[in-house]
Amino acid sequence: MDNEKGIVRDVKLQAVLVGCNYPDYPEGDGRLNGCINDAKMMKKMLIGRFGFDPKTIMVLTDKPGSKKLRATGQNIKIQLGNMIAKALPGDRLFFFFAGHGTSFPDEHNENLTRHAIVACDDNNITCMDFRHYVNHLPKDATLTIIADSCYSGGLIDQEPVQVGLLPYNNPRINNEDSNYKPRKLPYEVYLAQLSSKSGLNSPDIGVHLVKLFDSEASILFRLRPDQHPKPLKADQGILLSGCEPNELTSDEPADKNGPAGGVFTKTVAAIVNGHPAPITNKNLVIRARRILGNRKKDPQHPCLYCSRKNADAVFLRKASPGRAEICETSEDRVVEE
Repeated sequence: MDNEKGIVRDVKLQAVLVGCNYPDYPEGDGRLNGCINDAKMMKKMLIGRFGFDPKTIMVLTDKPGSKKLRATGQNIKIQLGNMIAKALPGDRLFFFFAGHGTSFPDEHNENLTRHAIVACDDNNITCMDFRHYVNHLPKDATLTIIADSCYSGGLIDQEPVQVGLLPYNNPRINNEDSNYKPRKLPYEVYLAQLSSKSGLNSPDIGVHLVKLFDSEASILFRLRPDQHPKPLKADQGILLSGCEPNELTSDEPADKNGPAGGVFTKTVAAIVNGHPAPITNKNLVIRARRILGNRKKDPQHPCLYCSRKNADAVFLRKASPGRAEICETSEDRVVEE
């Protein structure tokens, strides 16, 4: 990329990958199996398919005894902040999360539902935090987020939807006889866990999170509503969510076909690795949506949140004006079920 002095600079690629299996949760009650595998799969894809330098990829997990940085809320936020602070105009940044998602009513507006991912220490990173990070990107730098977690649609506050439906009135519940685990942490369960740690009796999870994590709690809870970051007119945030805002994603057990993992992560990797040419963000999500939405058991519907321009940009690549970089397919329109 040309900077202000006309010097050509290589675009820098950086990534933060997070996988949480929650081994400290009670057996069968919130523990997941494939999230760390998902982070490994994404790392392999970034290096092999997109040319990321392994040194620019930070991986955080909650594997017991691992030497990798632990996937606490504080550590995740530090790594996200560091990645954005080091970015220069035009750089491509990538954040991946596999683990539990949660949703909860907004304290100040009962008509709003907020979405968050849950770190291994029960701290969370909310849609407002991701709005903050997107707003601090350098000019023309992009932050692509893949969230393989329940309720992940809408994880960047007020980011326009390009592929997806309006939120459902009720969540789609996994089949009772399914072998898949939903990557969800229901509000009631999450509230009870936080209350047992904080010793407080409040229906507002923000009260517990601020008590437990202080300055490391989400800005959604620490700041007044008038201090929350507002969406920019045209930002460079790109969210590929594993499901609709009120929908569940599946954690697939290990079987003869491979190790445990998220069906959305596996589908994205299969599409990208099997696609000979670059694919747009929009077409990637449409293809994943058709595959996962047509499953007889535990269907889920991936979504895309970004600007129209970024919907038509190549996945993990910035489209240059006047150059035929984007691989268009016949899937140029969203066909909703």
